[in-house]
Amino acid sequence: MIAVEKALDLYGAPVYVRKEIVHNRHVVETLRERGAIFVEETSEVPEGALVVFSAHGRLADGARPGRGAEPPNHRRDCPLVTKVHKEVNRFARTTTTSS
Repeated sequence: MIAVEKALDLYGAPVYVRKEIVHNRHVVETLRERGAIFVEETSEVPEGALVVFSAHGRLADGARPGRGAEPPNHRRDCPLVTKVHKEVNRFARTTTTSS
C-alpha cells in the first residue's frame, strides 16, 4: 500500500497495480480514488505506464521485459511472503534430497 501511495505522490495518477495490494476494501477504494487502477494481469496495462506489483507473492514472469523503461516498474514483495517462499523452497530441497 505504501509503495502505491508513494508512486502516486511521485508520478501522479494513474498508477497501475497488479492484483489488489492489500486485503482491505477501504484501503483499496481509497487508492482507487487517488488514481490507482487495479488489474489482474500486466497485459492490461498500457505500454509505458507505471506498474506496482502486489505483495501477494513473487512474480517470476510478471514483469514486462522490453515494454519501455519509463516510468519504472516497482516490485514490492511482502517480507513475510518472501520468507515463507524461501522456507517452502528450502523444505522442498531438503525433502527431495533426502528421498
